[in-house]
Parts: sequence; structure tokens; C-alpha cells
Amino acid sequence: METDVNTPQTLMASLKRLFAEHRWRISATYLLSTLENFFNLLYPFATGMAINGLLKDEYFGLGLFLGTWMLHLAVGVLRQRYDTRVFCDIYAQLASRMVLSQHRAGVATTQIVARATLSREIVDFFERDIPLIITSLVSFVGAVIMLFFYDVQIGLACLALVMPISLLSRHYAKRTLHLNTQLNDQREREVAVLESGDPSQIKKHYNLLSIWQVRLSDAEATNWGMIESAMIGLAAWVIYRAVNLDDAGAGTIYAIIAYLWNFVSSLATVPFLVQQLSRLKDISHRVHEATDSALGDDDKF
Repeated sequence: METDVNTPQTLMASLKRLFAEHRWRISATYLLSTLENFFNLLYPFATGMAINGLLKDEYFGLGLFLGTWMLHLAVGVLRQRYDTRVFCDIYAQLASRMVLSQHRAGVATTQIVARATLSREIVDFFERDIPLIITSLVSFVGAVIMLFFYDVQIGLACLALVMPISLLSRHYAKRTLHLNTQLNDQREREVAVLESGDPSQIKKHYNLLSIWQVRLSDAEATNWGMIESAMIGLAAWVIYRAVNLDDAGAGTIYAIIAYLWNFVSSLATVPFLVQQLSRLKDISHRVHEATDSALGDDDKF
């Protein structure tokens, strides 16, 4: 039976197989990324303690703040140096296997060139998008927990926005999948169009690329704008609430506002992540058979 590549299961199978082949190296990069985000989450708390402490001539909070920063610096440098090496090596293996597989399958050279480039997006998903998802989740969950710690009403107000934003993002995902499909269809024609040397076809090709990219950008901007509109009202209320809390010191008010920005920032990445997932889904459909071969045993080549 022919595999249906137009399903989410196909996408997940390809990603799972890529992860399985390199699970220890990829997991190490995600562990370092999670540690980085943990230190980021501590910054507002440590800064608030430093402010409140210094106002009382106490220095423990300042020490906590400086210690958090130094540990974050060390982990960040290590993570950046390590993950670049890991994912560059993974892409080199995946792209070379994919090209050989498609040559043997008789795929046209123009499509192989386009798909070799597009296959980089699959590796980028692991290198860039999953760490961004981790960052967003840690920021979201950590910020909500800390806001509940400082004030229950503030925490509940933040959670109240999750459902409408989820529904909005679901609609946006369908829109971006359609637009990414049209954009990548046109990109796969690029080599053939350039080889033709026909000025009208070349002009038409790049005009169409521009149209689909503009539509994607417009959709992302609209979705982001709707989310930000909701955040404006939330931010105004949280700031008012924070400065009117009983016994709230300057450091506590700062920490509440900082965790609010963490929460807002985590939601602001939703349009980008949805668009990237839609793009990855379409790319995975295009290179699915080649990716399956590339992720299999070497004797398949």
C-alpha cells in the first residue's frame, strides 16, 4: 500500500526516526537549553530579592543574582558551541543520504536541488524550533507558577487568556499550512524556471514567491497583533494590581512585572512557532520517502 504522506503521523514518524538515530547528542543539547531557561526564570526572582535586600542593607539577594548570572553564562557558552557541531553533522549526513536516495529513485534533478535545501528545515526544527518551544514552555509555565506565588488573582487572569489564544492559533495553523504549500510548490519549480532562460517566466516565478511570502507575513502579523491586543489589557491590570498589593516591596513589584513580560513573551512566539510547524509539515511531506531512506540502514543506499 502506498504511504499517505499528507498526515501528521507521517511528519511525526520522520521526526521520531531522526531523533532516535541521534537521541543522545540531541538530548544533551536540550538538557543544556533547559538549564539555560531555568536560569532565565530565576532572574526576576533573584533581582527582586537583591532589590529588597539592598534596601535593608542585606547582600544575600545580590549574591544570588550574581551567582545565577555566572552559571547562566557558563551553560550558555557551552550550549552554543556544542549544538552547532551536533546539528551541522546531522544535516551533512541527512542531506547526503537524501540526495543519493532520490537519485536512485529517479527524481528529477531540479526537485532534488530544491528538496536538499528544504531538508535543512527538518534539522533546523531540532536545532532552532524545539529549543524555542522549550523556552516558551518554561517561560509560560514558570511565569504562571511564580505569578500565582505572588498573587492568585494575577495568575488566574493570565490563565484566562490561554483558551482564546489556542482557538485563534488553531485557525492560523490551517491558514499557514495552505500558504506554505503554495510557496514550496513554487520553490520546487525554481531551477527549471531559471534553466529555461525565459524572462517572462523568471519574472512571474519571483513575483509568485513574493506574493506567497507576503501573505504568510500578513497572516503572522495579524495573528500576533490579535494576541498582543489581549496582552495590553492584561498588562495594564497586572501592573495596577501589583502596585496595590499589601506589603509589596519594590523588588516584589519588579518581579511580578518581569514574570508578566516572560508570560507575554512566551505567547508572542506562538504565531512564529505555528508557522514553522506548518512549514515543516509541508516540507516533510515532500521529502518523506527520501527521509525514510536516509534514516534507515546504510545498506539501503
